Amino acid sequence: MNKVVLTTEIDSGLNQALEEIARFDNRSASDLADQAIRNLVEERLATRDLLRHGLHLVATGDIRAEDSASVRDWLNSDEDTFPKAR
Repeated sequence: MNKVVLTTEIDSGLNQALEEIARFDNRSASDLADQAIRNLVEERLATRDLLRHGLHLVATGDIRAEDSASVRDWLNSDEDTFPKAR
């Protein structure tokens, strides 16, 4: 895998915590930062794919959307069954 150097500024307290964790894990702070960035990117890509899939299902009529007010009301209620889509 080709690697590139990424330079960034972080808060000194965050850097201190990162260094402590790196020492505890017997790894470099750079390795931990690389892992954290990979995790963030994977999570964001997966979320984007899920959103695209959900929007496709709504667009094709395979699933019906529920408005946010109904969802909020349901979340604040004691009901166990999700409301039927209109």
